[in-house]
Amino acid sequence: MVIDKLSHPPSHSPFWLRHLPRIGLLVGVLLVSGGTGWWFSQPGKNRESSTIPVSANATVPLRVKTAIARLQSVETKRVLTGTVEPVETVNLTSRVTGKVHQLAVQEGDRVKTGDTLVVIDVADIQAQSGQALAGVNMAQSNYQTAQAQWREARAQLQEAEAELADARLEQQRMAMLRSEGAVSQQVLDKANTQVQMTQARIQQIQAGISQAQATMNQARAQVKQSQAQVSQVSANLNYGKITAPFNGTITRKHAEVGAMAGPGQQLVTLESSDRLRFSTQVPESLIVQVTQGQPVSVRLDALNRSVLGAVSQIIPSADPKTRNFEVKVTLNKVSGMIPGMFGRLQLADGAAATFGERIALVIPKSAIIKQFGITGVFKIDDKDRAIFQPITTGKTQNFEIEVFSGLKAGNRLVLEPTDNLKEGIALQID
Repeated sequence: MVIDKLSHPPSHSPFWLRHLPRIGLLVGVLLVSGGTGWWFSQPGKNRESSTIPVSANATVPLRVKTAIARLQSVETKRVLTGTVEPVETVNLTSRVTGKVHQLAVQEGDRVKTGDTLVVIDVADIQAQSGQALAGVNMAQSNYQTAQAQWREARAQLQEAEAELADARLEQQRMAMLRSEGAVSQQVLDKANTQVQMTQARIQQIQAGISQAQATMNQARAQVKQSQAQVSQVSANLNYGKITAPFNGTITRKHAEVGAMAGPGQQLVTLESSDRLRFSTQVPESLIVQVTQGQPVSVRLDALNRSVLGAVSQIIPSADPKTRNFEVKVTLNKVSGMIPGMFGRLQLADGAAATFGERIALVIPKSAIIKQFGITGVFKIDDKDRAIFQPITTGKTQNFEIEVFSGLKAGNRLVLEPTDNLKEGIALQID
């Protein structure tokens, strides 16, 4: 067929014609390989001159301000937080039982020493006062009776002792007469009996004197006891009026008019307003730096100012859980300072006994920049090119910041880096 003759060339066509596509592909590969080998065989400078220059090398150097990382002595301080509190705080309580008759103050009221704060109804105590006075009168009467009996017994004793002396003289005279036969034995026996009777009477009187002395002592004790009751009742009458023991502010009421009050029951809380102090907890590692009378400064956020003071008290026993020591600082009086305010007290770190110093690497804060969330700076290399350097920072003091890692003293840094500053860009140093 005609179609078959056109589709299949005769088998006797030349070899190169039948393999023409393959020959073309081979020639192309050889040309590419040869050209590549020739390019790599050329000197490096020829290759560089044939490439497109980097834009950083092609632009004008960027003018920047610089700073140098340097070593500097910095204060080593640790901030301790605490609270302003009154030097004196007292919960005034009732010492007697009775109704609250008058409550003369409200929370927040300022009072002076001696001002009446609470009055307790002491009508029942006044009744007790009359009973106590009656008891004193009775005890004094009993004492006087016992004393009279004692005096009477003493007089009887003196009389009996005189009679005994006479009886003994009579006994001696009768004994002498009997020895001479002048009187009978009956007369002598009568004289002996009189002596014995007088001696017995003296013993009886002496017992009466002892009894009268005991009664008198008991009556004297009753008098003292009754007088003590009178004094107690009188004091209780005075306890019905509760007054301010010092100048201060009423911070809380615990009772209302008409309520019953009993011994020990709180009525009002009074805090000193003239004398305030700062209370804080100091770790055991820093307590050696705190001394009695040490001058300190406390920063009060509410007043936006610092208040001078001195360490007035160091509790010598640490909290067993926190190992902290409670320290009290008496503050100078300043306007607006009230109990409950938050404050900060600064002490030196480490083992130094006073505010200490240490050497640290610092740079201006204006050199800091963040790239992709990483804090760093642009360091300037020997060829005045910008190199981004991540750093780890510490405390800030004034306009400088401490650097823990990433830099060393003497490194040059770009100040106030802008968005135009890129890695490797050439710099012109002002």
